[in-house]
Amino acid sequence: MERLYCGKTKDLFLWEEDRLLLSFKDSITGTGDRPDPGGNEVVGRVAGKGGASLRLSIHFFELLEEANIPTHYLGRGPSEHTLIVKQARSFGLEVICREKAWGSFLRRYGDHVTRGEPLPSLVEFTLKDDRRGDPPITAEALAALQIASPEESAYMARTARRATALIKGELSLKGLELIDIKYEFGEAEGKILLIDEISGDTMRVLLGDRVLQPHEPASFVCR
Repeated sequence: MERLYCGKTKDLFLWEEDRLLLSFKDSITGTGDRPDPGGNEVVGRVAGKGGASLRLSIHFFELLEEANIPTHYLGRGPSEHTLIVKQARSFGLEVICREKAWGSFLRRYGDHVTRGEPLPSLVEFTLKDDRRGDPPITAEALAALQIASPEESAYMARTARRATALIKGELSLKGLELIDIKYEFGEAEGKILLIDEISGDTMRVLLGDRVLQPHEPASFVCR
């Protein structure tokens, strides 16, 4: 198979003409030496974490598909820790849905908000640009730069809120509280799809007053 991309937490391979294979890794992202789903550096490895990310992604993609939210998910791959997905053109964005003030939001707006303050399904767009620290961008700027039309931005924001409501509810059944979650969207066959992964690498989750490590939510959700 041809490897198309070597990422921090997974590799991407061409599976068939319009199908891709995601291979999940045991690496963990963060900032400095601190694990954090919002970080852009690999800060360590945890044995089994790739499998945990795969199981969560399958669980949540199937949950969203049942709710008629289109995704690129097709099924489990042929080898360990792999997923088969539709090939899609990425918008090159992270669409973040925040339930509480945390992470980069708190660093930017800490004079106006305290950590953990409710932010009911507040949506932000950021560019996927590690060199510039994934800068926030407005829907108007996305349209001006011809990255996404106003209609496409509105659809992504609306879908992020719908997906978050479902995922938040699913986590709450396991005694977990969602802090924030980031999504990636792409376009295939004239449709906008939720792509990439939905795992502990893309969300912050609280158990009581403790933020779970990226591999931990799977032990509660995928029993």
